Amino acid sequence: MGVDNGFSAEVEEVILQVLGHKERRKILKILASAPGGVSYSGILGDTGLSTGRLNYHLKELAGFIERGEERRYRLTALGKKALGVLRFTTEDLSVEYEGYVSAARANRRKFIKKNLDRAFYFFTALFLVGSGAITYLLWRVPEGHWVLAIIWAFSLVIIYVMDKIRRKSPQHIMGFIDWLEWKLFDENGGGGSQKFHGSRLVVGLVVGVIIGAAMGKVGLGILLGLFLGAAMNI
Repeated sequence: MGVDNGFSAEVEEVILQVLGHKERRKILKILASAPGGVSYSGILGDTGLSTGRLNYHLKELAGFIERGEERRYRLTALGKKALGVLRFTTEDLSVEYEGYVSAARANRRKFIKKNLDRAFYFFTALFLVGSGAITYLLWRVPEGHWVLAIIWAFSLVIIYVMDKIRRKSPQHIMGFIDWLEWKLFDENGGGGSQKFHGSRLVVGLVVGVIIGAAMGKVGLGILLGLFLGAAMNI
């Protein structure tokens, strides 16, 4: 008997999510090359990942891999099916595929740039309107010009930094956005059936602050968080 369309769609979803990550694809290939299974240390050595990173990926590959009593990892039936899909994508490749791949990459870059540009223009307008409103309120206040100068300088610096973020490695930023979207808000994502109901903007802001704090640049992290949250809402 076949499976219903709902379950088929769920299988497609989880397989495509796993195959969309280069390090997880590598783990699947390593296990496929050893029918008897591979030890944790073997996977660690072949991938070159840190233990924390490998532990994360092994956890995300639940259902695709399993560990036997001898503590060796091997592919499950679902893992073999995912690997079959991966192998099919690289079979019978010819020169004509290069044009298609280039077109797909160009379209992806266009999508990334569009989202980041929208977020940039939105927050630029927000800072300019806010600064303009404060200028209107304080223009006739004695010694208010010093305050206005500071506010406008701050707004222009923020806009400049946002523009730098927008132009730097947008593919990596968008890839992280995709992961957050799937992990927290997709019902078939890393959180299982428990969909996160919080605000995407708040999630992006919190993540940005954490990244900024780790880099010693909280202000830059806040800006990055605003971009992440806005891009997830677009």
